[in-house]
Amino acid sequence: MNINISLIGQIITFLILVWFVNRYLWGPLTQMMADRSRRIADGLAAAERGRHELLRAESRVQELLDKAKA
Repeated sequence: MNINISLIGQIITFLILVWFVNRYLWGPLTQMMADRSRRIADGLAAAERGRHELLRAESRVQELLDKAKA
């Protein structure tokens, strides 16, 4: 196998690319995805709380209407 200077240059360039992607792209990208996932989970939890509050309010309104009719 003939290893020449071009192959060594390509290996070095590839390693620099891997380091650059790992340092400047992968970390921030995974952080943004985690933040987005957390925001989505918070939004879904807030929607669920809102739905429960709506059900409680509707039952309270029905109780008041029944009381007013009686």
